[in-house]
This record gives sequence, structure tokens and C-alpha cells, in this order.
Amino acid sequence: MNGGIKLAIIVGLPGVGKSTVLNLAKDILISKGYHVEVVNFGDYMFKYVVSQGLVKSRDEIRNLPLHIQRKAQEEAAKNIRENLEAKAQSKENVVGFVDTHAVIKTATGYWPGLPLHVIRNLMPNTIIVVEAEPEEIVARQLRDRTRYRSDYANIDLVKKLLSMNRMYAIASAVLVGASVNFIMNREGKANEAAEELVSVIERL
Repeated sequence: MNGGIKLAIIVGLPGVGKSTVLNLAKDILISKGYHVEVVNFGDYMFKYVVSQGLVKSRDEIRNLPLHIQRKAQEEAAKNIRENLEAKAQSKENVVGFVDTHAVIKTATGYWPGLPLHVIRNLMPNTIIVVEAEPEEIVARQLRDRTRYRSDYANIDLVKKLLSMNRMYAIASAVLVGASVNFIMNREGKANEAAEELVSVIERL
């Protein structure tokens, strides 16, 4: 099903340092001869709804009818998979990282970021949950409110979401028989987390 592609979905709460770990891992893998593609799921969703003339900004997506949002999710997943498979036709050792969310906190409740219509089109080898200590996450949120959502800068909420993130990731993995890995990104040790991520990819 994976057509020679090693595809990993990377999830984590705002403030865990996911982007830092991912970029470091990408550099390591490239140095080892891999062709690495990092794609942001939200970018693909936005591109689809813009192509349909439905929105002009990202903030407008959340106001779209639910059936349209689901369609956008499905099309984004299909396009990501197709683009990675196209890369694999011309390049060897292709690794695809899909940067997204396992769980989404909304005014109407907690929603799965990787429901069936998304995960079955992506067909990942693994879902990797990047984590950090709750206190470190809150500290990062408070240091940089221009980048992170300040409503997440609450220790009790962060602890709850870390637990839910694990549960939602596992539930999504079960749907397609993917593995789940948990990587702790400790303060000042992003390189160690990146090395662990690389090790997971190389074992796939």
C-alpha cells in the first residue's frame, strides 16, 4: 500500500517543539541519502478550498459547513498521497512527513484530526506523537504568544490534551494498521528527539 514511501504523520500540541524536531530530523535523513518531503496538512486543505472559491484566508475555513470541511480534509489527504507517490516514481528512499493534528479543540468539542476519511487516504506507516513536559509547553506558550495559542497556556488543559493526543493518535492508527511512536522533546535536547525520530523512520 505504501508504494516504496516511508510515510509518517507527525502530531503534537502547540509548544512541544514539533517543527524544530522535524526540521532537524529532515537534515539528518537527507545527509543519509533520503529524499525527504515535509508537508503541512493545513496548507493542502487551504489550497483546496481556495481552488473551489470558498475562502480567501485560513481563518475562514473553520466557518465553512462541516460537510465542506470534511471534503477538504479528504481531498487534502488524497493530494498529499498522490504527490508523494509521484515523487517515489523518480526518486529513491522517499520519506514523507505529514505535519498535522491528532485532536482539535473547538467550541463544539474535541474533533479527530485524523478521522477515517483522512487516514485511509494517507495510509501512513506510522503516527509519531511529539511530546514535552507540560510545564515546558506552557513556558514556550508564554514566551511566544505570537506563534502559539495563548488559550493553551494552561497547565491542566495541556495535561488533558497530551493524554487525548495519545488516545486519538492510537485510535487513528488502528483504522489503518499503522504503528504509533512517542518521542519526548526535552528542553534543550531537540537533537536527541530528532535522532530518535530518524531511528523510527529507518526501522520502518
